[in-house]
Amino acid sequence: MIPRLKEQYDKKIVIDLQKKFSMKNKLMVPRVTKVVLNMGLGLDANDKKIVQNSLEDVSLISGQKPIITKFKKSISNFKTRKGTAAGIKVTLRSNRMYEFIDRLVNIALPRIKDFRGLSMSGFDNFGNYSFGIKEHIIFPEIDFDKVNQIRGMDITLVTTGRDKKTTLALLEALNFPFIKKIEKKGINWGDMAKTSAIQRNLKRIRLVKKFLKKRESLKKIIKNKKLPLEERFAAQLKLAKIPRNSAKVRIRNRCEITGRPHGVYRKLKISRIALRDLASKGKIPGMTKSSW
Repeated sequence: MIPRLKEQYDKKIVIDLQKKFSMKNKLMVPRVTKVVLNMGLGLDANDKKIVQNSLEDVSLISGQKPIITKFKKSISNFKTRKGTAAGIKVTLRSNRMYEFIDRLVNIALPRIKDFRGLSMSGFDNFGNYSFGIKEHIIFPEIDFDKVNQIRGMDITLVTTGRDKKTTLALLEALNFPFIKKIEKKGINWGDMAKTSAIQRNLKRIRLVKKFLKKRESLKKIIKNKKLPLEERFAAQLKLAKIPRNSAKVRIRNRCEITGRPHGVYRKLKISRIALRDLASKGKIPGMTKSSW
């Protein structure tokens, strides 16, 4: 039997997305290829009973037998040993994948307390989307009375989308509820610093330009020891009456793109995060990714 969501995708969603993005071929339309569920065990990985219960829970949620993932390295600070259990993973494809997405969107997510939507920050540059669930008991397959411990889960949807825009359109067509953010002049203000803080800093920049010459002339008089003390003191009083925010030291170095106040390169006038984002998209000529 063909899952309801797969039938909806083949008959309606494909046609709508093809028209929206002006695609010549139906095969160009993005689709979900697999869904990966991952549940971490933490310090309970050594308890065989807890591991077995977690395996059964993930099996009920996914409808497929999961596998136990193991640590590849021993790290003493994290109390991990090579070869021991790290978590539980299952990969869903085809019909089971569509059935899981249907249950997730229409039954599980609405059961989350104070649920307002999924975050937009879970997208990567390769058309994939990841998000976390704090309680696995939101799935109707889990009997709350039999659960020993409530655990979180990571869910990753791998798609053939070329970028965030096409992937978002696909997931919205599949009824995924996302938190909407206000966009202005092509900038996503939801990923930026507080707007009031940015505007306050811009106001200070304008004040510095306005009173720059006046401040410099008064400072020259104050520092000139050849002038009478009364004249220098009068200049000091005039300087005190000028707005404090007109001082250059009051300006905060902020990213020109996001408004972020931390980790800003002075020469480039952008933050480290904005620089990395632009470099990963290939918008900075000559910059290549390196690791060591």
